[in-house]
Amino acid sequence: MTFVSHSQNFEDVMLWRALGHVQNGSYIDVGAQDPFLHSVSLAFYERGWRGLHVEPTLQYSDKLRNARPDELVLQVALGREEGILSFFEFADTGLSTSNSEIAAEHRSKGFNSKKTSVPVMTLDTVLQSQGDREVHWLKVDVEGAEKNVLEGWKTAPVRPWIVVIEATLPMSTTETHQEWEHLIFRKGYTFAYFDGLNRFYVSNEHGELIEKFRSPPNVFDQYALVADHHLCRLAINETHKAQQEVARSTELVRRYSQSTRRLEAQLTESHERVRRLEADLARLNNDLQAAHRTCQELARSVTAIRTSASWRVTSPIRWVSIQIRLLLIHGLRQRFKMAINKLRGLQPIPTDQNHDGAITAEHRTSPENHVDPTPRTRQIHQILINAKNRE
Repeated sequence: MTFVSHSQNFEDVMLWRALGHVQNGSYIDVGAQDPFLHSVSLAFYERGWRGLHVEPTLQYSDKLRNARPDELVLQVALGREEGILSFFEFADTGLSTSNSEIAAEHRSKGFNSKKTSVPVMTLDTVLQSQGDREVHWLKVDVEGAEKNVLEGWKTAPVRPWIVVIEATLPMSTTETHQEWEHLIFRKGYTFAYFDGLNRFYVSNEHGELIEKFRSPPNVFDQYALVADHHLCRLAINETHKAQQEVARSTELVRRYSQSTRRLEAQLTESHERVRRLEADLARLNNDLQAAHRTCQELARSVTAIRTSASWRVTSPIRWVSIQIRLLLIHGLRQRFKMAINKLRGLQPIPTDQNHDGAITAEHRTSPENHVDPTPRTRQIHQILINAKNRE
């Protein structure tokens, strides 16, 4: 059966390492507080051990009675002598104390307290109530009142095998054992182990147990933590945070994956468009090259025509044809004036973009269209001049 640790700082693991061989042992838990949370005695109770609890607060003493009906619960405080003392309760915490200075310190940190009066017994009385019964361990956790408890241990002959005493100021690493350790030494105990919070002492009558405290709790103790242990809660909280982070990361990955798929689709579409445009460009280049070759062929053909003998021979005919067309467009008188002016070199023959721009422009701009008049042309021109004079 795996040992399940319930205590705050593995006190039960260390005690079980030293006392696990004892069957149906006994304990005294002074400042027992909760029967489950951070309980040093619960693991022993689950294995058949029984003991006595000292708890001055009504809240936790009732919890102990309900959870451990077969154990004795004393709702008292322990001190130097019996009587009544003022007690400061901090509900739902393990900070309740009879030390007024420590109570004021807790209040300065925002904790709320209630001042009550509780009866006081001595540790002598508690130990003597055990009669001849062996007490295997005694734990004292009284939030700064440890010296008062030990000063109440005077004549009782009972010697618990192991005594565990909280040895730091509440909520602090400041050690306090110098104030009271001499009292425990007087009772015949030897210091065995300090866990950072508690000091463990072994009765000289059971000195063989000291070697059990040579090392802190470790894997060889084969223990497990109860689920509500603060380390488990921390691990659970960290696991929960990690799970939330994983969920957020998974959602981000999902969104990024969707965006990536969309971008990949857009990229594929863009590549397809580029491919189509490249194909169109290739066709246009082919068409352009074909058109360029056609233009070159046409240019060569035009050059061949213009340099041919037939082109030179028919030049007068083309000129007469142009003149006749101009006569039809501008009328005889206007055309006659234009011809006279051209011969005189006064102005160029106007072009008519609306009717025969292509022909007249060619005639005007192309040197190849200018041909020296033949005798026949000069004869026709003279006839035109005579007709103009007759008018």
